[in-house]
Amino acid sequence: MEEINLRDLLSYFKKHLILFIVVVLFVVSAGTIYSVFILKPEYKSQATVILSSDKSKNTVQSEINANKNLIDTYTEVVKSHRVLDRVKSEMQIEDTYEQLVKKVTVASLKDTEIISISVVDLNKNHSYSLANRIADTFTDEIGQIYNDKSVNVLDRAVEPQKPYNVDIIKQEAIYAAAGIVLATAVIFLMFYFDRTIKTTEQIEQLFKLPIYGKVRKLETEKQKQQRKKRAEKAAKLEAKQAAKLEKEQQKETKKAERLAAKLEKQEKTSNEELGVDYQDGEEAGSEETQSAQKSDTEVKPVVEIKAVGRKIIAEEKALQEKLAAEVDEDETEIEEFNEEMLDEDSELVLRDNPKSKVSEDFRTIRTSLYFSLNKKGSNAVLISSSTPNEGKSFIASNLAVAFAKTKKKVLLIDCDMRLGRQHEIFGLSNKEGLSNLLAESKSGEYRKYLQKTTVKNLSIITRGVVPPNPSELLDSSIMEELLEKVKQKFDYVILDGTPIDGLSDSLILAKKTDRLVLVSAANMTTIEDLQNSKKTLESIEVKISGVVLNRTIDERRGDKYNKYYN
Repeated sequence: MEEINLRDLLSYFKKHLILFIVVVLFVVSAGTIYSVFILKPEYKSQATVILSSDKSKNTVQSEINANKNLIDTYTEVVKSHRVLDRVKSEMQIEDTYEQLVKKVTVASLKDTEIISISVVDLNKNHSYSLANRIADTFTDEIGQIYNDKSVNVLDRAVEPQKPYNVDIIKQEAIYAAAGIVLATAVIFLMFYFDRTIKTTEQIEQLFKLPIYGKVRKLETEKQKQQRKKRAEKAAKLEAKQAAKLEKEQQKETKKAERLAAKLEKQEKTSNEELGVDYQDGEEAGSEETQSAQKSDTEVKPVVEIKAVGRKIIAEEKALQEKLAAEVDEDETEIEEFNEEMLDEDSELVLRDNPKSKVSEDFRTIRTSLYFSLNKKGSNAVLISSSTPNEGKSFIASNLAVAFAKTKKKVLLIDCDMRLGRQHEIFGLSNKEGLSNLLAESKSGEYRKYLQKTTVKNLSIITRGVVPPNPSELLDSSIMEELLEKVKQKFDYVILDGTPIDGLSDSLILAKKTDRLVLVSAANMTTIEDLQNSKKTLESIEVKISGVVLNRTIDERRGDKYNKYYN
């Protein structure tokens, strides 16, 4: 296998993140179930005994060393039949000696004369009482065996408060760590043994082939439904906001109308009072001046109130216009979104969804292929693949539409006379097509087999009825004459061929066309598939002009060519 690329490995881990999480959760869940429902809680109690000396402070070092040498012997005495059988008898334990000895652990503490006696039992009371009884019996038996009273109990066992083998936090951490290790190992092994092509860089490095571009995978039905739900949710939110806005506008309008009515009433009252003053103005001179001053005093508040009212109305109108503009902008965005959803099930993305990212992918491929077709008369392109189900027909149809969009005359010929489906993609009749044309040996009358499409400047010759000898028909002189004539009449001729694996159809056509574009599917086409296609084409002296990597999102590998023709 080729060297492992760290970036590809990380990308592979990212694509299989859900699997990683599932494995970790599975291990943690299984561990939790085991701990809670299967694992029996066990209680551990510990007593210690010490080998002491009754000598004075002048105890010689040799005697100390002799005491230390006895410890190994004493640890075995603890688990002896003499000690444990006595304990069984005194405590009336039903366990056999073998069962009992498995519960007891004896160890000497390093560089000390202390011996620990640990007992593990399902019953916590039995655990600590058994540990103490063993310690007492051991010291008694040692005194009898060695006639020595220097071995004494140092610490007695106490009742344990919780099981020693059940620690939820610690165990969950262990299970999580085990799950992470297992999930990492699983994904790494999948990556290591995965022989499918994943990136265009991989094709360039392994096969030294030019890359015309890559095409994103079309949405799955699940993804379409999710997008529709998001759109419906956005529409409901928009309707709710619009209703709220309308309610606020009505409220502000009523408020402005009440203010205007109040101002009108105040103005009318003021004018009536001023009118009375003028009618009673038979008193001339200073009274007239006084009346004028009164008028100015009373009119001024009215003018100020009217100005405030006009300002409020103007501000409200400006606010309404602003909100209305925002609504119009949102509606425009929604219209554009819905436009992209037009004929979303169609494979002709360049025709039915020209603003999509997939459509932009085809424009990039068109540009790359355009520069390779710069020679005069070099305008016939064969689209093929290593194995079935890699998307060659999808690439051929959209590439033909892409060239037609440049106002060039384009002819798409479905040369897969076994299972060609260009008539299905474009919704055309397949009663007569390429097979009929070649069988009748009338290449000069190819025009009657041409079918116009809904795409301007694009014509198609469908595959026609399935003949018994498609390879012989493609290898005939009639096919050569047909290609020469259409190459002169059309700016670009796109041929949708058969897969290379197991069939000679595309090998024959590859010798008759100017360029061969090989379609590979990401996470489906294997390294061996592409390698075999390259070797097969090189054996007939045909060079792959470039590769298009289709479905650049994870895709389950399709069936081989035998299923393709079933």
